[in-house]
Amino acid sequence: MGSGRLHFAGRDTELAELRRALRRPACKAVMITGEHGVGKSRLAEEFSTWAGGRGGHRVVRVQATHSARALPLSALAPLLPSDVYAEEPAEFFRRVRQRMAAHRASATTRTVLVVDDIQLLDPASLALIALLLADSSLFLAVTLPDGADWPDVLQPLWREDALHHIPLSALGEEESARLLITTMGGPVAASALRALWEASGGNALCLRELLRSALADGRLSRVHGVWCLTRPLAPVLPNALLDVRLRELAGPQRTLMELLAVCGPIGLRDGLEYVDADALAGLERQQLVESRLDGRREQLTLAHPMHARVLRAGITRLRARTLLLDQVGRVRGYGARRADDPLALARWELEATGTADPALLVRAAAQALHADDVDTMCRLARAALVHGPNTRAGLMLGEALGQRGEFGEGIAVLEDAFAAAREPYLHTAALTLAVHHFYGPGNMTRALAVLDEAGRRGGPCAEMAGWEATLLTSAGRTARARTVLDPWLPLSEGAEPSDSGVLLLQARLRVELSSGRPEDAVRSGRAAHAAHRMLADRSAVFYPARSLYLVAASLLEAGRFDEAERAASEGLEGLLRSPVPALVVWFGWVRGRIALDRGRCAEAVAHFREARAQAHMCGHRYAEQRALAGLVLAEAYVGRSAPETAGLASGSTDPHSPLAQADTLRAQAWSLRCRGRRHEAEAALRAGAEAARAEGELAGALTLEHDLLRWGDRDAAPRVRELADDAQGPYAAARAAHARAVAERDPDALVAVADAWTAMGALLLAAESLAGAVELWRASGGAAQEGAGRRATARAHALRRQCEDAATPALADLSTAAELSPREREIAQLAAHGHTSREIADQCGLSVRTVDNALGRVYRKLGIHDRGSLGRVWAL
Repeated sequence: MGSGRLHFAGRDTELAELRRALRRPACKAVMITGEHGVGKSRLAEEFSTWAGGRGGHRVVRVQATHSARALPLSALAPLLPSDVYAEEPAEFFRRVRQRMAAHRASATTRTVLVVDDIQLLDPASLALIALLLADSSLFLAVTLPDGADWPDVLQPLWREDALHHIPLSALGEEESARLLITTMGGPVAASALRALWEASGGNALCLRELLRSALADGRLSRVHGVWCLTRPLAPVLPNALLDVRLRELAGPQRTLMELLAVCGPIGLRDGLEYVDADALAGLERQQLVESRLDGRREQLTLAHPMHARVLRAGITRLRARTLLLDQVGRVRGYGARRADDPLALARWELEATGTADPALLVRAAAQALHADDVDTMCRLARAALVHGPNTRAGLMLGEALGQRGEFGEGIAVLEDAFAAAREPYLHTAALTLAVHHFYGPGNMTRALAVLDEAGRRGGPCAEMAGWEATLLTSAGRTARARTVLDPWLPLSEGAEPSDSGVLLLQARLRVELSSGRPEDAVRSGRAAHAAHRMLADRSAVFYPARSLYLVAASLLEAGRFDEAERAASEGLEGLLRSPVPALVVWFGWVRGRIALDRGRCAEAVAHFREARAQAHMCGHRYAEQRALAGLVLAEAYVGRSAPETAGLASGSTDPHSPLAQADTLRAQAWSLRCRGRRHEAEAALRAGAEAARAEGELAGALTLEHDLLRWGDRDAAPRVRELADDAQGPYAAARAAHARAVAERDPDALVAVADAWTAMGALLLAAESLAGAVELWRASGGAAQEGAGRRATARAHALRRQCEDAATPALADLSTAAELSPREREIAQLAAHGHTSREIADQCGLSVRTVDNALGRVYRKLGIHDRGSLGRVWAL
């Protein structure tokens, strides 16, 4: 953002509308309206640049201002001929019209007058523009802010349908993301995109100022090549963003707006304490205040988040304190009966006075946890601990610190809480501390020691067994995890949701997923999520979204790719509404896994890179290693040995470390293969598969053995079949079929496997299977085999093109001679859909003979002889 400007993005539809309007002879003007800062001027600027450049029109751009209004016609000086003088206005207008008419008669293009803020033009300028429009001497493009009256010059055009109106709304989330990524010139973390969009409300001017501020103070910075928010956005913005509606507010209306700015949403009854119903309706008409139903209660909130930031910047500390405490007194006067009242009261009192009742603070922190609001939970729990030791507050503070990446302080707080903990918090303290030791520094030894100590102090319990099994499975020790978990299973059907039930379901999900039973894992994960959401107190189990990314991973392992993608996207969308940083990392990781198994290599790299950056920022070493392994593997799929491979080696020296995962070993092996060290790579995969199998991690063993099969190791086929035959789902079934086809050297069976991969969405595996079939046909010889080989080669190339430059070993020998050129593909597709050679020639601007010659080449490359066969091949 070196120029201080946002790139132009997200307004392509509106810009196309402006271009079409200019091309339409009957259209004389376009008008762009919208709220302050939404991007009206920038859209008009882009339109004028296009019209004067590629459009070839004469363009005059005018910025109307209050000061220019005092001198008639001064704003239109760039449009007026410099040699035309007259003392009488009528004579001056006649000469200007005469000169413009002469220009119109001699030119093949139009004169485009672009006026920014047309409502500020003086009457004489507007009158002259009206005359020139009547003469068809110019095309007018103007901007007008919402709420301003339409100048008289525009109203007749509207009635005559000679004016095209473009109401410009705030940027949607996708448009805002595209704008930010284009401006930053590289990937931006999803959580940063969401935070900037929500804080700006989609207002382009506000977005620019937020971005400029975040870059200036380092809140937005690069982490491993990805722009991430390292701290929350600054709470204030420049007064330049204070639009005219806020400037004109005074008295009770302004007081109400300030109250909403410092307190957030309040009840309608509270708002009517400050203004009457008519004044409140006026604020709503001006789009400053919104009314929303929250259950049966009607609440008032500011219509735009930008207004809250700007208003708070102008409120003194004592003024804010008075507003907050008045609202506290009002809610207490009602009895503070609503479920969310403790959280609101604690926040307001803490902000007003710097303290609050510790019991209230702890209760409010638990409510913030229930809402997945990590930052608020951290602030409230820390404030509670100022009053003295409090185990529950310590647990919530330690958990929040860990989620924010502050594992050093978080573990210290949790160690203190665990040391002092007694029932009913002993086991919760142990679980929380063990999880932080595992997922932060990756200290499995200390994590298990904490659980053992808790067992000695408080006896065994289901919660402890659930978390121990979870940690063991996460470290690749599935057999031991099953031993820990089995005594507590099966779970009672129809039992009331409980902490222990949720933790046991989550542990069972992980064991089932690692054991090659992904269909069972999907059911366990969904049951865990449903039970988790029903818990009133989540301080022992924390976040329901923890199950969702594993549900997506289970759907992927089951071969239900589309469902997996939807589950991951929906889970991330829900999580971004109230971000839990470490969990956001895992959704990025599973989306990378899905993209990679689909064969979308570049997309997978982007997901893994973002997940790694977020994990690094959170101090989440375990998650960072998993994301790093995905990144290295995705790079290897396109034939590159990523420099990040060195970071994997340092984290996997201990075979029982949680960082020594099967996917880490897999990434290292693929990287070795890219560097030409094939025998080392194959040995690493075999050793990894054997170790995974010994630990009961059958899903990991199957993936590693299948990689060997993909690399051409036929000896892996029986091992793949054995593992896949014991696993669930179409993914495992396709792997088993692939192993049988390779073992039997059956090219037709490989084509059938490719069909199964394609139906599943695993396009890279489908291309590899077709390449294997081509190799077998090539070796056997014969005319029939040659034709089948050509068809399979062309289809493999078509699939490979959808896999974003994939260059796996199985594709290395795929002949490029059979690949269709872009022109041949275009002609073949049209012919396959029934178009004649004449129709194709007319559509492509070619001769019929050229089309027929191209089709002849297509037939030879595909090993077919007519259009009927082409249609059947193209359908595949």
